Amino acid sequence: MMGTADPQPSMFYHINLEQYVTADHPMRKIRPLIDTRRIRPLCEPLYAETGRPSIPPEQLFLALLGGYLLGVTSERALVRELTGNLVLRWCVGLDLDLDQMPWDHSTFSQNRKRRFTESGLLERLFDETVALAITQKLVSQHTRLDGTLVQANASHKSFVPMEVFLKLEEYKRRIRSLDTDAAPEPPQDPGNPTVMFRGARRSNQTHVSTTDPDAKLANKGNGTAAMVGYTVNGLMETRHRLLLGLNVESFRGPASEMDAGRALLDRFHATQDLRIQTVGADKGYCAKPVLTALVRRRITPHIAAKTTGREAIHQRVRRLSRAVGYRLSQRARKKIEELWGEAKCWHGFRRFQRRGLLQVRDEAYLMGWLLNLTRLATLLPAPA
Repeated sequence: MMGTADPQPSMFYHINLEQYVTADHPMRKIRPLIDTRRIRPLCEPLYAETGRPSIPPEQLFLALLGGYLLGVTSERALVRELTGNLVLRWCVGLDLDLDQMPWDHSTFSQNRKRRFTESGLLERLFDETVALAITQKLVSQHTRLDGTLVQANASHKSFVPMEVFLKLEEYKRRIRSLDTDAAPEPPQDPGNPTVMFRGARRSNQTHVSTTDPDAKLANKGNGTAAMVGYTVNGLMETRHRLLLGLNVESFRGPASEMDAGRALLDRFHATQDLRIQTVGADKGYCAKPVLTALVRRRITPHIAAKTTGREAIHQRVRRLSRAVGYRLSQRARKKIEELWGEAKCWHGFRRFQRRGLLQVRDEAYLMGWLLNLTRLATLLPAPA
């Protein structure tokens, strides 16, 4: 006999949200690794001593982290998830009062603009996960360098020619050319105007985006179309695919990756108590400045060797390519590519949601913090 739904509503409910978080849920494993008592003293200098009590800052960071874990990068969508997602409410700490509605979506943007953007807080939280991994003996001394392009929150239509100072005669000529009796064109849609790029040459030297001036036209140079984006560089250890450093900058061609790679190595040695022995990378890093910088830092360059280059440093790399360690290092080179793919496919890292270099860097550090927490959640024993 086919059954029918016959629910019997209860008058009172006794609900504990923790029972809805399964034992194998990633949120249950990640949440104990986040020390909210550590976040509060870091945020204390950013708040006034008087006034109305604010939303606890640790809840804001837990909400953002949980949203990126679920692939929710929009603040409005995140508020909707906080309203109906019981697991996310449990993670943030909104489980004690189910009648409590989450805060407005502008809370995230206002706190970010007024407090967190220039504080370097997310960068410190990212560094602390790296320090925890080093303390637990989970970080290898063999690393990988790689850069990836992440699309900016701007379109090609936002690129306009840069304004330059004109001579008075040229300015008058242009003004007179606009003074015609031709019929005016119909008004354009301000949100999506019609722009023709046919026959027009655009470059970062002559054009700038009105939406995000820090974003640049970028491509990998392999025949792909240019995109509006940023260069994200990462330093990863090869044993457990933990990110040791992140850097975001405006696209400058190959120099974006090479200069940032050296900066990441120097920053890691300055902030962490561990020395890197080898660095593996693709052929884009097989340039004399990069190889020389690695040797000066007493780091063995496991860079994909080119057949060109007569300098002594190039010949040294080609000799290293015969060693077993070099071949093993090159086999593990793809791990950082897999890490970028995971972030872009599952956590919304394919396109930045924020605009401006400072805001974008915070978003990248939040992503790096999340990626490291997911690794540590599987490597460290579960809390008692």
